[in-house]
Amino acid sequence: MQDIRNDNDIETLVHAFYDRVQEHERLGYIFNDVAEVDWDKHLPNMVNFWSNVLFRTQRYEGRPYRQHVSLPIEKMDFERWYKLFVDTVDQHFEGEKAEYAKEMAGKIASSFSVRMEMDGEFENNQ
Repeated sequence: MQDIRNDNDIETLVHAFYDRVQEHERLGYIFNDVAEVDWDKHLPNMVNFWSNVLFRTQRYEGRPYRQHVSLPIEKMDFERWYKLFVDTVDQHFEGEKAEYAKEMAGKIASSFSVRMEMDGEFENNQ
């Protein structure tokens, strides 16, 4: 098995990962039914996102957190998302970039979870 080396590898990872997300009972519901994600637009955007994370290509522009705030996401959903991501990376790749991708996915999941928890507490205190 090889490491993540280029955009073709990132595309493999992103497509395999989001195939699993779409099939997941809980995450599929959030992405497909609630958010009604346009996968033809979302997947290339996520390739750009991960290309920027792993190779600093600066092709991704956006604020991913804001697009998730209005969704019915529970704390456990971040753990589900992260587990699927790690499993997908491990299924396709091994090496320094693969490990870095998993580390960054963990940080993203944790950051989103903490921010959403804080936003929820803020709203409850008003």
